[in-house]
Amino acid sequence: MDTLLADFASGADLLLFLAASAAIFTGTLVQGATGIGLGMIAAPILLFIDPRFVPGPLLVLALAVSILIAYRERHAIDFSGLIYALVGRVPGTIVAGLTIAAIPLQLFGLVFGVMVLLAVALSAGRWVVLPSKRNLVVAGFASGYMGTLTSIGAPPIAIAYQRAEAPRIRSTLAVFFVIGAAFSILTLAWFGKFTLEQLVISLAFLPALLAGFWASRWVVMWTTGPWTRYAVLIISGLSAAILIFKSVGATGG
Repeated sequence: MDTLLADFASGADLLLFLAASAAIFTGTLVQGATGIGLGMIAAPILLFIDPRFVPGPLLVLALAVSILIAYRERHAIDFSGLIYALVGRVPGTIVAGLTIAAIPLQLFGLVFGVMVLLAVALSAGRWVVLPSKRNLVVAGFASGYMGTLTSIGAPPIAIAYQRAEAPRIRSTLAVFFVIGAAFSILTLAWFGKFTLEQLVISLAFLPALLAGFWASRWVVMWTTGPWTRYAVLIISGLSAAILIFKSVGATGG
């Protein structure tokens, strides 16, 4: 990670840094407008650029944008539903910590890509789920597992709230991700998968994140239709497919 920081500072990897910043800006813009998007858009691209960007640094950025969204739309938060979702998030995060410690590095990109495609399939489906206590616990577990392993934990919990009003979806997901991302980061640190250097890397992308969040305020009024969700799914699916292709080639599959 020190080498990566030095490369960015010297400008050796400036184009890669700008590409990663663009992915974070776009993901933050979409998440600020719809409630999801940062992980699904940015994670495959960041992992393609450098595996060390995911999941730790991206989780820090997800934590930051979630705090901003939760504060902006704090009036619409569904606190009662959050409790049950968080009950499921804790064991899901722990299981993910055990998983990431056991996956060989050369296979992580393949597993990551498959899970992104799974997230896309869940989001694209017409499966209607009501936010009952049981469903929220199950969604919280799935979100905790996927979010800790891949930085993409939005689809399961978003599916549970898919029939809610947009402000309620954005605000409730944001609070869920604030608590969940913080716990995921602590879990990764416990298993030795999150370091101080990764925190420094995430701070380097804060300007792109803040710019994306600022821009999202002008897009919120246009997110009542399905076009934003379709864009997220298409970009995420293509990114995951490229990542899987690259990982299969690297492993000789």
